[in-house]
Amino acid sequence: MRTLCYLALGVVLLGCGAANDSTSVGNAERGKRIFQGAEVLTLDQLEACIDCHSDVAGEAGQGIGQNLSNIGNRAAQRPDGTSAIDYLRLSLTEPDKELVGGFQEGIMPRDYAQKLSTQDINDLIGYMLTLKSGID
Repeated sequence: MRTLCYLALGVVLLGCGAANDSTSVGNAERGKRIFQGAEVLTLDQLEACIDCHSDVAGEAGQGIGQNLSNIGNRAAQRPDGTSAIDYLRLSLTEPDKELVGGFQEGIMPRDYAQKLSTQDINDLIGYMLTLKSGID
């Protein structure tokens, strides 16, 4: 009986974690609206991603942040074997952990994990995975 209870608890815990695991991506269309600042978030205290980053080669962004028009391809080609989803999630939630292209620590806000819901982050990842212009 005790073994059955542990097995049932394991299944319940496994099921609870599935929605939040690192392989979850969200709605790319909503992610695009969040990126562009067109989606009103619960904590509408954030600048739109596009205020600093370009999502289409040569358009928008102020050059403060990396051009993301090809991030879907770049994220999928991680030399360390990190999945594109995990890399993008880390870039949003711990932006100073792995800096690229000579960007300085502290430029990107470090509190997105607190200000964005898991769904918001998943939707942004879903959108960023579609950005494959081929232009870095």
